[in-house]
Amino acid sequence: MNYDVLIIGAGAAGLSAARTLSGAGKRVCIIEARERVGGRVHSLHIPDLPHPIELGAEFIHGEGSSTFSIVDAAALTAAELPDDHWWSEGGEWKQVDDFWGEIDAVRAKIPASGKDVSFAGFLRSRKELSPDVCELARNFVEGYHASHAERISAQALRAADSEQDEETEGGNRQFRLAQGQDSIIAWLRAGLDPERTDLRLGTAARCVQWSPGKVEVECASAVATERIRAKALILTIPIGVWKAGTLAFEPPLREKENALSHIEAGHVVKIAFRFRERFWDEDGTVNFLHSGDRFMPTWWTSAPFRSPILTGWAGGAAADALLAEGAEALCDLALEALSTAWLVPRKRIDALLTGSYTHNWQNDPFSRCAYSYAAVGGKNAAANLARPLKKTLFFAGEATSSDETGTVAGAIESGRRAAREVLRA
Repeated sequence: MNYDVLIIGAGAAGLSAARTLSGAGKRVCIIEARERVGGRVHSLHIPDLPHPIELGAEFIHGEGSSTFSIVDAAALTAAELPDDHWWSEGGEWKQVDDFWGEIDAVRAKIPASGKDVSFAGFLRSRKELSPDVCELARNFVEGYHASHAERISAQALRAADSEQDEETEGGNRQFRLAQGQDSIIAWLRAGLDPERTDLRLGTAARCVQWSPGKVEVECASAVATERIRAKALILTIPIGVWKAGTLAFEPPLREKENALSHIEAGHVVKIAFRFRERFWDEDGTVNFLHSGDRFMPTWWTSAPFRSPILTGWAGGAAADALLAEGAEALCDLALEALSTAWLVPRKRIDALLTGSYTHNWQNDPFSRCAYSYAAVGGKNAAANLARPLKKTLFFAGEATSSDETGTVAGAIESGRRAAREVLRA
């Protein structure tokens, strides 16, 4: 069967594009290598917990319409996180009184033009910044952006974050969904026109052959290898899959090579620990705890919900260091970091621990990364990657979002943008 549009990937970007296109009367086929939809949104629903455990995307950043229009339409509950940040060091906690203010003050010092440098290089050049502020800023950039401070573009950081602050209402505010991030995915999927949409799970794209106005994709599933034809293609694969080269193009996409060389695959280790009781605070207001730990420098609670879950997060260099220790050592090293940061004896933590939950997105063959970030010189790389080819190949996914890279909101909006480009073409 021939389709108007073929979409590779049934994550937030692919489903968003398919919903728009099928609603406009286009015949759409979505192929997804996983046996589920959602991509890097992966919510675990455990009956005796008040909210899901998020193995992938967890927060809504800001109050942008791309996500909050869905929150409203689907009657979801979005609870705002307390803006509560602490720093743990030397057996003591110190509250960071104006966390976002300190981060914004550092970002504002990044030159908007001139030669681009890494964020680490920028910090080294600013002698007026105290060691404590530099450590806090580096910890934030490597964690929040899943980046390596020695590789991420300082100018891209300034541009993306300033655009978000100016254009996204409540840019530094964060929310979590009581129903889980997969409730957004479910809403997107429910809006697909069943008469015009074929969704094929467990089907991996192997090779894309294309010419203007014509696409043929070789796919493999557990039962067969087949070729699917369409007039246009929307590609939503993660940047890690792009860079791995597991999907071939005939002819090759030479126009995208420069953009891809300036976008990095961000690494993250995220692990959620469940305990018999909440030993960390009495009033439920503690939210984020930061430290200089080599392996797991950031922790958060389930605030504003009361749940016996603590989540550890390592991005960039910390994630690489932790992953290098091997899968068997990961949990033990994370618990040791938890004990030190939260000032609780390891014996007590071990006695209270009832479960741990994690997913290795770097080893997942269908993601090969957590999310993307711009390398030095890559301020415009996301926009270049997003640019269509010959009115036939279109590109979506968080890596193609210039101002909301690494977010579900960025993925959703990129899917809608790609769908509009197809309709105009």
